[in-house]
Amino acid sequence: MRIESTSVLHGLRKDGVESATAKEIRDALAFAYPEAVFTGWTAAALHGALYTDCHPPEIWLPQQRARKNVIIRTGHLPKEDIQTVLRRRATSGPLTAADIARHSTTDEGIAGFDQCLRVDDYGRSVTTQKAVLAYLDAHPGFYGGHRVRAVLAESSIGADSHWETYTRLAVHRAGLTFFTPQTPVPGTGYHVDLGDPEHLIAIEYDGGYHRSVRQQRKDIRRWNAITGQEWAIIRVTSETLTG
Repeated sequence: MRIESTSVLHGLRKDGVESATAKEIRDALAFAYPEAVFTGWTAAALHGALYTDCHPPEIWLPQQRARKNVIIRTGHLPKEDIQTVLRRRATSGPLTAADIARHSTTDEGIAGFDQCLRVDDYGRSVTTQKAVLAYLDAHPGFYGGHRVRAVLAESSIGADSHWETYTRLAVHRAGLTFFTPQTPVPGTGYHVDLGDPEHLIAIEYDGGYHRSVRQQRKDIRRWNAITGQEWAIIRVTSETLTG
């Protein structure tokens, strides 16, 4: 009897027909390369960052290797920059965020950096702006340090998603820097993605998850409460931002 299998990585397969999960890919890499350290977006996922699964897996190895669909980095990696996270070796929080920033030349690097700063429901984050700055100051020759500092200057701890980061960047780069992330609306218990408390204007990213009936009902209650405090809401979508 033939058992169907699915590719996890080039040269490694698993039983079944379901696509490999991010965890299964990490497990396969750890099996194939016991000396590997997860870096970049993959390390961010281990640390708890969101919106990381669409990126190819990234690992560090002591010698250069090549494997299809895997980013393999080499170079000096001090022991103090390695942590054990979910039983896997990964780069530290500050280095993880810095790697995402320095290896990206687009705003996606800022969006990923924001996710490393994002504080979850338990008060945890991959790292902080202060920790990344301290890391850069302690490593003056850090490759790509200027890029990391540029990303750090445009980063924010208030973005719940990549698209919220892109919304903030578009608004701030247009000169409207008085809009601040996760602004509380007095009298409602709600926060808005971007808010101008002086003029009572909110800018909200309207993502695909808002399309469900349940979410729409929650949104209507929320919007009614916010507009009931005489705030105006400007809703944007990915099409608004990409033209």
